[in-house]
Amino acid sequence: MREAPDMTLKIRVTFRFKILLSVLIVVTTVVSLITFTMARMFHADKVAYVEDLVSLVSVHAAEEANLRLTVYQDQLVTAGRVLDASNILRERRDEALRNLFNRSPGLVALRVFENGKVVRLLVDSLSLGAVGVSRASFLAAIASQAIPFDSIETGSLYVRNSAISSLLPLSTVAVRVPRVAGRVPLVVVGTLDLNRSIALGRSSSAFDVFLVDVDGRIVAHADARRSASRERLGWLPPLSPGSLAMVKQTERDGKPMISGIANVGIGGLRAGAEIPKSVAYFTLRNLLVNLILLALGLLVAAAVASLIWATQMTRSLGQLTRAAQAIGQGNFDVQVAVPSRDEMGQLAGSFNQMASELHGRERALKEAQTQLIQSEKMAAFGQLGAGIAHEVKNPLAGIQGMIQLTSRSLSADNPLHETFAILEKETKRCRAIIDSLLKFARQENLAPEPIALEDVVADTKAILHHELSLHKIVLETVIPPNLPLIQGSANQIQQVLMNLLLNAEQAMDPRGHGTVEVKAAQRDDGFIELYVQDDGPGIPQAVQGRIFEPFFTTKPPGKGTGLGLAVTFGIMRAHGGAIRVESEEGRGTTFILRFRVAGSHPATDGASIEAADPEDPTPGDRRAA
Repeated sequence: MREAPDMTLKIRVTFRFKILLSVLIVVTTVVSLITFTMARMFHADKVAYVEDLVSLVSVHAAEEANLRLTVYQDQLVTAGRVLDASNILRERRDEALRNLFNRSPGLVALRVFENGKVVRLLVDSLSLGAVGVSRASFLAAIASQAIPFDSIETGSLYVRNSAISSLLPLSTVAVRVPRVAGRVPLVVVGTLDLNRSIALGRSSSAFDVFLVDVDGRIVAHADARRSASRERLGWLPPLSPGSLAMVKQTERDGKPMISGIANVGIGGLRAGAEIPKSVAYFTLRNLLVNLILLALGLLVAAAVASLIWATQMTRSLGQLTRAAQAIGQGNFDVQVAVPSRDEMGQLAGSFNQMASELHGRERALKEAQTQLIQSEKMAAFGQLGAGIAHEVKNPLAGIQGMIQLTSRSLSADNPLHETFAILEKETKRCRAIIDSLLKFARQENLAPEPIALEDVVADTKAILHHELSLHKIVLETVIPPNLPLIQGSANQIQQVLMNLLLNAEQAMDPRGHGTVEVKAAQRDDGFIELYVQDDGPGIPQAVQGRIFEPFFTTKPPGKGTGLGLAVTFGIMRAHGGAIRVESEEGRGTTFILRFRVAGSHPATDGASIEAADPEDPTPGDRRAA
């Protein structure tokens, strides 16, 4: 009997998801405990917090009212003194009184009493007209309100609610102004709207802020109807001048309130602030909502952070997998980033070491093959050059001898003497070029010895002078005569210079014309730098990184092998020197050769290598040979 296939669904849970889930569980638990603890703490302290806040608001309102009412008191006293100034013309006194009246915000009427009779009266008819109240009815209303002149003391402010209607929630303020001996004091009375004068509760809309007089009636409130109705607060405690503020649980319109009351310190007024208890709970609820939002934000941040963390932890595994597949396909030039110093980092480091060793062995094999081919080519070129130079040198010796014999047989005044002198000079020059060519072609191992860089440059110039002149290339050399000797092989350094000069020639305009300058300078670190600079077209930035690679060339097929600069690089590295390039398209190219001064310590060799390795190219210069 055939068994039924296993249809069990296998869910694959990644390592990254396990880390994410673990972090989220821990963070959620911790945040929940913190939120619950903070909620209980705020619940226990919410009443005390709201009471302190109500007390603070009432004290702030009392200070604000004290400041404003002190200004009114000073203005009323000033009005009385201006009116009593007998040394000022009446017209000037009346003008000053009107200016003072107009500059007092909220002041609707100003009356000056002497022996209970009005001696001056100013009314803001515009304010009355704006609310539809006539001047006559207004004057009748304020005249009907009794003012206890005898109880108003000098230096104190009298304040009472004297609302006329819901449109005019006014208050009466009065001061006694003493006069010279023998004259009855003046009583200056102002009828003003304290709601317009004092900005109560505008800094916090959550509180109802108000002022009450000594009778417990509201004289100023954000809701003008409460002051216009002359509402009286029955829960007010007796006025205690020594106390700053107090908080009390009250009730208004059947709603429980938390109220605070503070002494204003002038006119027997008190400032109050009240807030429903429900608002306090709403504040707590908002706080809890903010805590929850903060907890959610922390949870999201923890999720993102854990996801990034898990991704970084598992990224190395993915890189190791891809790198192992690449090595299996024969690509040994792979490296895995080591993210940390833990076991994962040790595994990645071991893998990198294995890949590097495999890559090094493959590269060593390729380099050995390349060097073998290069050695065979250079050996053949050297033998050919040596043979040609030797065959040409012998006939030149004979020609030079014949010229000398013929010149001696001529008479002293023969004009051919000058011609034969030129022929002899040019023949010697040809022999010098042949000698230099033989030195260059001679195969030899690197046997460093002190050599004069000036002589090497001069020999190279002698060899290439004719070649460069045919293409109208001017070769200029600037070598200081007191330059120290360098450590190296004259033939190999001459080969380097020839490679660079021929490259410069080939990079010039096909029609010719151009300048190549060879100059040297001594550095402070014991090295000498030789500059080979041309005014050619320059090397593109994309090409500079590859010019020292073997067999890389930008020349047309058949015009170059791509070995010139690779050989140059190898020679400079063997000399413990360096080669680097500075080039910009359209502005020419400069190769900078760096040589060790004879007698300098070999420890500087490794640090001086600046040329671009074919396997690790750095921005280099010019055309590949």
